[in-house]
Amino acid sequence: MSFKVLMAGRRTRGQTLSEHRHHMKSIHGKLVLDYIAADPENAPRRYVQNHVFDGIFPGGEGQPEPFALGLDFVTEIWAEDLAGLKAGRETEFYKTHLLPDEPRMVDPERVVGIPVDEKIITQPDREAPGRVKVFVFWHGALPALPPLRDALGASALAVLGQSRCTPAVPHPVKGVDIFRLPDEAAGLAFAQGARDAIRERLPAENGNFSIAIAHEYVLNAG
Repeated sequence: MSFKVLMAGRRTRGQTLSEHRHHMKSIHGKLVLDYIAADPENAPRRYVQNHVFDGIFPGGEGQPEPFALGLDFVTEIWAEDLAGLKAGRETEFYKTHLLPDEPRMVDPERVVGIPVDEKIITQPDREAPGRVKVFVFWHGALPALPPLRDALGASALAVLGQSRCTPAVPHPVKGVDIFRLPDEAAGLAFAQGARDAIRERLPAENGNFSIAIAHEYVLNAG
């Protein structure tokens, strides 16, 4: 079990997706790496960007706005605990360099932070080529893992790794399942199959969800 925060949201208004991705990875990402080098005690323990290239956003009650519109990114930031995450955002380096840069790539009104405890269900092979992730955000009830596995059926055979994130504090998002796939085609096929399986084989209480399909960029492996 590990602690991290998922930052899910939209790019800043008036910005192309290409501009957003360049700034997030090459400019903001470098600032994060500078932070880790300058203050490893307070900086993120591990830092991963996920650039969303497709998704399924069916709408529904209880979804924060960025999910209803469709996500542009999901960033994963690991820390020791909630207190460590908070401390990392109160340092002089963060306030001077990172905080002013965030609005240059992220719409502050359309970003959601989800502090979570993550449990690895299936450990991905470190040598596996997969750099695509499918995030399933549960806005309604979070299904237990056995019925979810049964519902996914054969579509889960392409999955290289899986983890489940449960909110560390009360949150509108009830949980997040993360699946690693080998490539874009497999990610899209799995997301479409998961959408149909959830709708057809799980109770209606599990039917309020969003799916984001993203390329993974591990900027700091920790």
